[in-house]
Amino acid sequence: MIWLLFLPLLTFAAYSPPPVYKPHIFNSLKDTVDAHRVDGARALYRINCRKMSEADAMHSLNDMRTIARQLRDLHLECAIFDMRADYYSVNRGYNLKSNIYFNKAIAFAQGEDMQLETGIYQHRKANYLFLYKYNSAACRYYLLSEENLREVGFDNVPEMGNIFSETAIFYYSVGDFDNARENLRRALKYQRQVNRTRINIVNTIGLTYRNSNQYSIAETYFNNALYMAKAIKDSAWVAIANGNIGSIYFLQHRYGKALPLIEDDYRQSLKYEQKLNSAIALLRLIRINIDYSELKLAGMRLDTADKILLKCTENVLTQRVQYYELKTTLSERLDHVADATRYRNTSEKLRDSVSKRDNVAAIERVKMQWVMEKSREEFNNLKKSAQLNAFKQNTIITVLLLLVIITALIYNRQRLKAKKDKELMESEKRRLDEELQNASLSLNGYTENLKQKNILIESFKTELEKVKGQFSDTDVAVNLDKMMQAHIMTEENWEEFKKLFSRVHTTFFYNLRHQYGNLSGTDVRLLALIKLKLNNKEMAAMLGITIDGVKKAKQRLRKKMELLESEELEDVVNSL
Repeated sequence: MIWLLFLPLLTFAAYSPPPVYKPHIFNSLKDTVDAHRVDGARALYRINCRKMSEADAMHSLNDMRTIARQLRDLHLECAIFDMRADYYSVNRGYNLKSNIYFNKAIAFAQGEDMQLETGIYQHRKANYLFLYKYNSAACRYYLLSEENLREVGFDNVPEMGNIFSETAIFYYSVGDFDNARENLRRALKYQRQVNRTRINIVNTIGLTYRNSNQYSIAETYFNNALYMAKAIKDSAWVAIANGNIGSIYFLQHRYGKALPLIEDDYRQSLKYEQKLNSAIALLRLIRINIDYSELKLAGMRLDTADKILLKCTENVLTQRVQYYELKTTLSERLDHVADATRYRNTSEKLRDSVSKRDNVAAIERVKMQWVMEKSREEFNNLKKSAQLNAFKQNTIITVLLLLVIITALIYNRQRLKAKKDKELMESEKRRLDEELQNASLSLNGYTENLKQKNILIESFKTELEKVKGQFSDTDVAVNLDKMMQAHIMTEENWEEFKKLFSRVHTTFFYNLRHQYGNLSGTDVRLLALIKLKLNNKEMAAMLGITIDGVKKAKQRLRKKMELLESEELEDVVNSL
């Protein structure tokens, strides 16, 4: 028998005249202390708003929102989105508006850096999705919630035990017994007192082991549940625990030990009107009766089992398969061949339906597994083992400590290396800066010297022009022309100039060569002087041409470089 902690989600209530909107329903919240305001608001909402018409309910929640904003209570304002989602879930089942409002609650909490509320509302949305069988989506929100609440610290989360229990129910319902067991163990931490809740958790852990065919471990948990139930004198849970212990014996075919426990389970299930569980217990008794050749009793009990199954509100497809299989076996034992064939055909048809259902469930579990693996990859959070003995715990703690120490040493080494690298980089930067500064000074000095020489040569040129006319000798005239041309930038001077220039403007000649490969050496020299921002007169002097020559050279360069009218030659050169 299994009694699971039910989810605090809503089912459709019986009809009663709906309450109507009344102003000031939530005025008492103004005098409620901050820590209890959201819980108080939820209580007032449940009492007054759940059965209202949509218009009245939303009007009432708008009043609450006004109060929340007046009080600047972000927690209450966020909770109102959740209450709206709850309202539509109660009245419409699975619906778009509930999805929207759950998302708004989560987004509001995230936007205000309220990580606790983010995790709580992700969990509430997961419960909502689970209630309406959207299990893959529910799984993702359970995992998102778990990660956020872990960062907050589970011990800092109100009702954390219930959150773990609700998550465990989800995993149990989809057949993921490992995750169910882990969440149940976590829930135990927050339920120290021996009461029905703790007994239920321990019993359900036993069920996860029983369903995984780990019978000896399951029996240990069932015995613990039985011990606690006897300690608080809870006869219902004594019967449940005994029934589960009996189921272990039954599954192991230890019918002698199973029989009295299953019979008591059957009686108690009838007493507490647990119809499905009473049917399960009765079918087990019938199996034992047939094996003990108590065929008449088995036949009578099969008739009773049929009546009980008809009254069950849960899905009893699996139990129906068992029922018809037992009918088949009994008919065969009684040599009722025709009946046996008919019952066998019925059981096989039902078994096909069970197989289809199980296949769908298996596909759903595969989807969920993918969701979990994907989420864990995103969170970079590997799941720890559900059960560790003392030796493993000590080993893991030791390994973790070593990892921390190693990590600290590696981090410190990396930090020192990074510091050293930074110092080297800064030193190299200073050296390069100094080299660049020296190169700039050298280039400026060299250029300035050329300028001064050109000024001097220009003065010589003027004087030589005067003297030249006085000589008729051809050799003298040629020598005078050579002297006049001495100021032109020679190849030797150009190479020296180019070396200094390249140290300052390292990529200029490279960019020029790759972007404008059709330029001559004279063009390149002129562009280098433009890069130095020399005026036309200075460039004319250094190149040994007239100012008009410089201007014409620039015009030719514009054509060669295919510049637009809107583009300035100097701007293009400066960008190289």
